[in-house]
Amino acid sequence: MIRKLLKKILGENFNQNNANLAGVNFGIILLMFLFSGIMIFFLPEEIQILHNGATEYPIPTKLGVWLFPMVALIVNISFIWQNRLTKMNSIIFVVLFVIMAAFYIRACLM
Repeated sequence: MIRKLLKKILGENFNQNNANLAGVNFGIILLMFLFSGIMIFFLPEEIQILHNGATEYPIPTKLGVWLFPMVALIVNISFIWQNRLTKMNSIIFVVLFVIMAAFYIRACLM
């Protein structure tokens, strides 16, 4: 069902090879959303997103916790549209997930 929907939305750029890689990437992104949903209960009210020297820019946790997964989802969909899915993209999404997890765990410990 999901494959048919993606084929309908993305057209010819969604072939069998892309379907496998897209499935892996969507799985990683789903894990990112699940992890963010769990961590929202443990994070402080505000998290520091941008740092400019000594200046920090906090944003509410309920907004900031979804930034990593949303960016990953948008990037994955753009890779599918451009027909540029490779195994390297999946590796990059795993690295992004690890960075996100480390960032949230560090924020919980502070």
